[in-house]
Amino acid sequence: MWHRKISIALSAGSLAALSALALAGPTEASHQGGERVRMHDDCDPATFNAVLGPGACVGDGETTVDQLFAELTATQTARAWNFDPSMLTIREGRPVLVENRGGETHTFTMVEHFGGGFVAPLNQLSGNPVPAEECATTLPNGDLAPKPPSKVNVFVTAGAKEAFSTAHLMPGTYLFECCIHPWMRVVLTVR
Repeated sequence: MWHRKISIALSAGSLAALSALALAGPTEASHQGGERVRMHDDCDPATFNAVLGPGACVGDGETTVDQLFAELTATQTARAWNFDPSMLTIREGRPVLVENRGGETHTFTMVEHFGGGFVAPLNQLSGNPVPAEECATTLPNGDLAPKPPSKVNVFVTAGAKEAFSTAHLMPGTYLFECCIHPWMRVVLTVR
């Protein structure tokens, strides 16, 4: 039942846009004294690909789509979908190496305030009905579409690594979330 709702929402444009963005490919960068943020998920390829389309999950996880939605319904989060660590301190100018150790694409997006992403059903289930401004654009028909990749909105495909530069950030505290799975969050302190 849940898979029909998300399939319809994603097929309305979000998944196609996400796929096009993910095809741009990862950029390898040296670690150069930075810190790491690991992206995790536990998607079961058989059920995720059946609902979202071929290649949506390329991992070897065990959580089915129905199990994911059941957990989100009960707790507004999915424990296996996370950023590790959830709090990080880094020296000004040092890079953050973002590693996707899951089977799905994730984003590492700097937001002013935590909120929803560009997948409306996941926003509702996670208690984030209002998308973060940096994550989504509302189309004229009311559907959500992802914001394009930028220096503060990095798409990381399964198994890829991306370097996020903090060179443009002043000392302070910054919020990051996945614009697909908005309960995936990290608080980054630049010192």
